[in-house]
Order: sequence, then C-alpha cells, then structure tokens
Amino acid sequence: MVQLWVRQLWEVVGVFFGLADLLLRPISQSPLVSFFRLGLIRLPGVFVKLGSAAFIRSRIWSYRFLIYSGKVIRWRMLSLNTHRIFLLVPGGLLLLRSVLLLLVADLVVMEQPNSYPKSKKRALEEDDTVGNVERDYRFKILLPNGICVGLVMRSPKPRMLFEDFLRLVKDEYDLTLRKSKSMKPTRPIQWNSGRTYVEDANDNKMRNIMDFEKFKPYKCHMLRLYDGSGEIANTFENMWDLTPDTDLLMELPEEYTFETALADLIDNSLQAVWTNGKDERRLVSVDIAEDKISIFDTGPGMDGSDENSIVKWGKMGASLHRSYKVKAIGGKPPYLTPFFGMFGYGGPIASMHLGGSALVSSKTKVSKKVYTLHLKREDLLGCSDSELTWRTKGGVRAPTEAEIEKSPHGSFTKVQMSKPKLKGLDQFQLMCKLKDIYFPYIQCDEVSKTGKTTRPIEFQVNGVDLAEVEGGEVAITNLHSCNGPEFVLHLQFFSKQGSATTTIPGSGPSQEANARLKCVYFPIKEGRESIEMIMEKLKSEGCGVTENYYESFSRVSIRRLGRLLPDARWVLLPFMDFRQKKGDKASLLKRCSMRVKCFIDTDAGFNPTHSKTDLTQKNPFTTTLKKFGVKPLKEEKEINVEIYRAGKLLTPVQLEKDYQDWLLQMHDLYDEEINCGEDQHVLVINPKNKKTLGITSDVVRVHQVLKRKGTTWKRGQKIKVLKGACAGVHKNNIYATLEYFLIEGFQGDAGGEARIICRPLGLPDENGCVLALNDGITSLDICSSLSTY
Repeated sequence: MVQLWVRQLWEVVGVFFGLADLLLRPISQSPLVSFFRLGLIRLPGVFVKLGSAAFIRSRIWSYRFLIYSGKVIRWRMLSLNTHRIFLLVPGGLLLLRSVLLLLVADLVVMEQPNSYPKSKKRALEEDDTVGNVERDYRFKILLPNGICVGLVMRSPKPRMLFEDFLRLVKDEYDLTLRKSKSMKPTRPIQWNSGRTYVEDANDNKMRNIMDFEKFKPYKCHMLRLYDGSGEIANTFENMWDLTPDTDLLMELPEEYTFETALADLIDNSLQAVWTNGKDERRLVSVDIAEDKISIFDTGPGMDGSDENSIVKWGKMGASLHRSYKVKAIGGKPPYLTPFFGMFGYGGPIASMHLGGSALVSSKTKVSKKVYTLHLKREDLLGCSDSELTWRTKGGVRAPTEAEIEKSPHGSFTKVQMSKPKLKGLDQFQLMCKLKDIYFPYIQCDEVSKTGKTTRPIEFQVNGVDLAEVEGGEVAITNLHSCNGPEFVLHLQFFSKQGSATTTIPGSGPSQEANARLKCVYFPIKEGRESIEMIMEKLKSEGCGVTENYYESFSRVSIRRLGRLLPDARWVLLPFMDFRQKKGDKASLLKRCSMRVKCFIDTDAGFNPTHSKTDLTQKNPFTTTLKKFGVKPLKEEKEINVEIYRAGKLLTPVQLEKDYQDWLLQMHDLYDEEINCGEDQHVLVINPKNKKTLGITSDVVRVHQVLKRKGTTWKRGQKIKVLKGACAGVHKNNIYATLEYFLIEGFQGDAGGEARIICRPLGLPDENGCVLALNDGITSLDICSSLSTY
C-alpha cells in the first residue's frame, strides 16, 4: 500500500512540473513536454524501468525531470560538474553537487546548461540523445609491421579523438603479442611519431578525429595504420580467420586426382563469372607451369567486407554457393546453371592438393584495392584439432596492369598454387579433359534461339582457347554421330516423402529432380562401327578408354548442370538394352542398340559425390534413373517418374515402342553397307530361315572373301567366336570355320548388315551351310552352322 501511495504521489508531481512548464511557454517559446508510460529510457550511463515520467525542456533552462517508480537496471558513477541534482525521498528534498552514485529508487534530475564554452574533448564525449540503441563497430587494423589486430568498440560516442582510438589499437596490439608468441613483427611501430593516421578501403584518411557515423555498425571495416615511416608491410599475420566447423572436418572428401582438384577450383570461377552482366567479360583462364598453377576469372570478386569477404573462399563451410542449389532445379536443358557448390570446402582442399601453398587475390568493382589471402598446407592439416584456430596471412595491394587488362570491368579473382604436383602431366590431354568436362559452357548449340553455336564462357588454358582445341571424347564423338533425328526424353522425378529439413541450405535431399535423355545414333560407315572408330581415335590421342566395345563400353554419359561427371559411365539403361529380346527383329535391334549413346543432362535435384565425379549411388533419384525402363520395384515406389517426348506424356509401353521404331528408322536411313567384298557376290532372293540367318531383308548378297579394317577374311579360315555373339554361344568362346559372308540388300542400298556364317569345329562339313543353285534359283540353307556379326 505504501509503495502504491508513493507511486501515485510521484505521478502528481510529474503533472505539476508539466503544468509549470506550460506557464513558461511565453518565455521559452519552445517547451517540449513528453509523458512516457511503462517504458525503457536511457540516460547517460543509466537504464531505468519507468512507472511514469515527464520530460520538459525550455530555452532558458534545460530541465530533465524524470519521476519514476521501479528498479535501476544498470548504474555507474557520473561526474556531473555543474549539474544540480534533486533527490525526492519521503521526508524531504536534498540538493547535491559533484559526484552522485545513482543507487536510489526514485529521483528527479534537473540539468542547468553550462555558460562556459566546452572543451573539444568534452564536446566529443557528450551524448545528447535519449533512447539510443547500442551499436557495435568492428575494425580490422593492418599495422605497418605486418601484424593484424581486431578491435570491437561497443556503443562508442559518435566521435573520438584519434589519439584515444590509437591508444585502443595499441592496447589490442600488445594483448595480441602476449597471446601469440609465434607472431614476428617486422619492426617496431612508431606510436608517438605524430604522423600516424589510418586509411580505409576507399583511401580516405583519418588523422585527428574518428567519426564512427561514417562506418556501418555490426560490419567489419578494414583500416590500415601508417606511422610516418617509409617501411610498410604488404602481408599481414593473423589477418583472416579460416577456422572451420568441427563437424565439417569429419566429412572431408577422399583423395583428389590432379584433374578433379583442378576442376573444383574451376567450378568456383565458372560460378563466379556466370553472374556477370551481358557487357562484362566472362573469362576463366588456367595457366600451368613447372613452378606454379594459376586460375584467373573475371567474376564479381571479393574484398574485406562482411558481404563479400575473401574469408568465404578459404574458410571451409562458409561459401554461399551451396545455397544456390534450389535455383538450379528445373529450367531448360542442358541446365547451364553452374551452381556446383555442395559441401563448402572445394577451394582450400583442392588448392592444397595441387600445391604446397596458395595465394588468393581478389578485387570487386567498388573496391580500389586487391585483397589477398595466404594458405599453407601444413596449417590446414594442423587445424584438424578442434581446439586450434586457423588464422592466415593476408594483405592489401593495388591491381596490376595485367589484371586490369584481363578484366576491364574491374573485378576478378586469381588463385595461384606454388610447387605443384605435375609429374608426367600432358598439357594437351589436360586441355582435352577440361573441354570434355565443361563442353557446353565452352561451345553450345542449344542456348541460342537462332540455333547458332554460342560461347557462354571464354575458357583458356595456357593462352589457348579451348573452343579451338580439336580433341577430347565429346568433340570426337560429335564428329562421328549421324545427322539424323535424336531420340529425346524429358523425365521429371518427384519424391512422395515430405520435405526434408537440412541444416545447410541446398545440401540435403531434393524433393524434385529433372533429367533430359538424348539418344544419338552412331551408324556403320563403310562397314565399320562409328563407336569403334571413336575409340581408335581417342587411343591415338592418348585419351583412350580401357572399356571393351561389345561388353563394357559406356554408352551412357551424365552431366550435372552442364558439368561432366567422368566416373558416371553406365553401359546401357534398361530401356536401351535389347540383348535379351526375342522375336523376328531381335538380332537386328540388338546390333542397332549397340550403336546408340545416351547423353543425360540433369539439374541440381541430383546429388553428386564429394569429388563431383559421379552421382551419389544411394540417392533415390540416381537409383530410379539407373533402372529407368524396368518395371518399378516395391522399394522404388517412393519416386514418381513422368516421361515426356516432344511435350507428350508417355507410358512405359509407348516408350518401348517409340524407341524401337526410332532404332529401325535410323538403321534404314544411315547404316552404310559393307562395300568391300573381294569376290563376285551371289544374290539370294527371299532366303529361307531369315531368323536363323540373322537377317531381315528379303535380299541378301553372299560373299566368300571380305576385307575389313585392312584385313582380308576368306572362306575356310579359323576364327574365335566370343560368347554372347550369337545364339547358342552363351557360356564359353568357341572356335569355328568361316563359310560365307552375308550382306543385306542390293548393291548401294543403305542399312546393309554384314553377317558371318561359320561352322563350329567338330561339326562335319555336310552339316554346314549350303549355298545351292537349282533351276536358276539360288538358295541358302544354314543347317547347323552359326550366324554372327
């Protein structure tokens, strides 16, 4: 009851002072009366919880009246000089001067303005505002002796004398040296030279007063200190904190190869330049020498600001590229959206695999300076201890003329690795591999509306434009494909499960994925399989594959967001495989299906492995794609797949029929007959047992001598027939005797197929194939012989 009565009394007093100020209105002409109820008000050094309050000002006297009931939240000693303090307590009114400890429950402060001019220091220290929000200012000070210190100022006055600011920097510097004995300053700092000043990122100099209103709070600002000496360091210890998250260190990828590590760094550059404007150069340049490897791109660059900090390149898990994954789901094939980042450690891990140390230099369009970051392999390996921090050297410098020339719009990033691992590296083969990986970004026929070949990215290796390099599996494969129509499918995958929650944006499982399957036919040309010629060409260039044409050659290649996954080499998709098919045209379809290569383009809904060389095998979308064409199994029913061809939704039955019809069409139009029989052929019309002979045409030419790949084969020679090459040979290879060579169709017809008729060793001659002429009619009876190709 007493407390309630006291509070009501103070409210009456507040109203009284308010009325008194109104009476002074004619004199002061500028009274300001504000009543606050149940709020939080800040006085210099004091926070109080209000019951009720009145705030009055006038020109003649500056009054600050605060009548409140509540609890003092924070207090400190105040030096009040000429202030008059009136303390209201039950029982009297006391006049106090000098120093007062604000430890009371209810008070009124009345301030009389000082008629004397204030000193410069006092004017800087006075805070004239009420109710200010706390603001923190963070600075990174680059000292002239190569040391970097951090300074956090919590709610400073708007302005501070430079000598006071310098004293804070010196205290922080001394503390840093005491904590880290490994730091080695290049020289002493002349703190009292009288010529000290700081310079910000925009070359603005501050000598006498630090005006904090020119800096944004809660951001880190880079300042460089000059002490009047001509000796200025270019690199600074302790400049960047790259300490990774402990959990991330447990998920480091397996050992890189040279190519995959280099591609990881190129991924960063490609994503960077992709955001450039239409009038800005999109260049990715790789230079490889015995003593260093350099990767330069003209992307937006990085600096020392929080938003574009160069730390995000070197700190594992700090990259923002992973958050772009959702933007790369959907769109139009071939899904050229190079948001490859998935795990957040491509830059530092890859660069340390390629060399013992790395120097990252970067500049944005708005910054005048180039910011640098230094990485060392031994430091990275040592930071695996969760109790340690990984701080690296850095620096600030002016851009070189070569950098400005390469990037006219003023932004770039350059990564240089020293002491690279280059044993046995063939630069031409490397260029071919890089062209294979990034082919649609180097030259693409699908982006332009006019159908012309476009060059989304300017890609150079040692000054050579990769668009001019005639090599690599993709380029050679394109040269040997036919000009006929492609069999194109669009697949949409949907997960039936609910949305998965992930801790890292873009790193978790997607609920949707898209893929385009483009099947290309590689016909027989003059009796030779185009795919065999491709393999021979690759082998001659040193880029050959170890796969066997008939059994293990990869007829499926996969790109994710336009980037080749070199280890995702599948033999056939189930809907493409006719090896077990039965029927009249089964043999022909089997042969034709081996002349098809399927190029799969996927969006970001599919997840790659850590090395980004393959798709994650346990991912449901990957599993469903790999088994596409097989009837859904029970465990795969968590994924729905919609199949489209030319915008039309297909059922699995329609898919099988359409693909089969396309194969036969391509065979009829583009397969070139073997036109190298060395003897006069015998024409057989409407032969019997076409199925056993392995032919479909009503006309067949029979030869006894055939030349293929520079080798002449004759009737009577002994050959080895591989298992699976023909019906009846499934378990083991067999040896046989050549009898006849069959070529379908008339001379000059397209689509001619060559078959070999042979008699297994041990089979009597009378049980072999018989070519007979009766009454002017030629007949061919295979009897117990075999038909293969």
